[in-house]
Amino acid sequence: NPMPGGFMAGYRADTGLDIAGMALPVFAIADGVVEYAEAGHTLWTGPGDTDLAIRIRLDQPIAFEGRKVTHAWYAHMGELAFEQPQTAKERRRVKAGEYLGTNGKANGMWHLHLGLLLDGDTSQGWGSFLLEGDVRTVLCGMRAKQRLPLLPKPASQS
Repeated sequence: NPMPGGFMAGYRADTGLDIAGMALPVFAIADGVVEYAEAGHTLWTGPGDTDLAIRIRLDQPIAFEGRKVTHAWYAHMGELAFEQPQTAKERRRVKAGEYLGTNGKANGMWHLHLGLLLDGDTSQGWGSFLLEGDVRTVLCGMRAKQRLPLLPKPASQS
């Protein structure tokens, strides 16, 4: 669950899945190695938009229609739990479900853009990523406007 409480959004030809929500926590979808967690890795920003992004190389690629999802890319993050420049020699490892930060906004809309990159190609050129509907299929099969489950309350809050 990359963003508990977020709503499935996006559009058919999008380069990933948009999940709507305002400043919600974002989590790693799988174990992997962080390639970067910093500003400057998205083209879709304007005045007042956030430009923080994280790219994770998955430990275990996900098979999809004869190809492999090798990277998860989180764009439009509002805050990062940690920073790591792309040039860092030491790479941070993350576990599935690990807190990455909060989502931000782009194009005036609060959302997380989650891209799944294919076959080790991180160029984000056409054919190197799954489209919105395919990301839904890989993650959960949920339809547009469905809400992702909320995090369970800790036992002390039940």
